[in-house]
Amino acid sequence: MHVGVIHRISDPQGFEAPEQRALEAGLPEGFSLPIHAATPDHTTAICVRQGESVEAVKELVESVVGDYGENEYFEMEVDGLSAG
Repeated sequence: MHVGVIHRISDPQGFEAPEQRALEAGLPEGFSLPIHAATPDHTTAICVRQGESVEAVKELVESVVGDYGENEYFEMEVDGLSAG
């Protein structure tokens, strides 16, 4: 399933450090991050993630960057990306 996430980031430096460590360590099996985009000041990011469910993606993301802003999650249909 594709899950859209809008990150409204209150602490860009705080957000980026654990996010980068998590990506370097590798996402858990069944999860991927095919699309990641951010504003130049890194206060807003929009991601398309893949996971078992919206709730599973939310649990993973919140465990890594939940302390650094507000995140909105929703199921998406994405043209051009396989469902994983």
